[in-house]
Amino acid sequence: MKISSTEHETYLLRLLERGAYTRCQLEERLRRRGAAAGEAAALLDRLEGLGYVDDGLYARLYVESHSERGSLRLKAELRRRGVSERLIREALEERSEAAEASSALELAREWLDRGVEGRLVVGRLLRRGFSRSLVGSIMERLERKAP
Repeated sequence: MKISSTEHETYLLRLLERGAYTRCQLEERLRRRGAAAGEAAALLDRLEGLGYVDDGLYARLYVESHSERGSLRLKAELRRRGVSERLIREALEERSEAAEASSALELAREWLDRGVEGRLVVGRLLRRGFSRSLVGSIMERLERKAP
């Protein structure tokens, strides 16, 4: 049974009521429901024009709401969700290096206070997407302050 364009649009609007999605994620869902590529693109163009789909806003909000992650991990996650490199770069430019360093420092202190070994803290920070140089400087700073 073929699903009509109106039913696809209703489906998309129901999805968007429950949360934010990138254009790529929505297109993927439509394709799984049997929408043709042209039909999906037309529907998504329409929703973009109405302001329901905005990958730039999605990227900025994602970066803002995931301060406990480093830039490397944020980039990878946004790429996986289909956000363009330009929009990722713009979203990450709004995040200051100081804010990222502060977030990593806070996490490192918290884990060290709980008794996690330094080398394990380094691994955790790297897996969260903080750069090797940032992690190194934070750990060096914390080691200098240790009694």
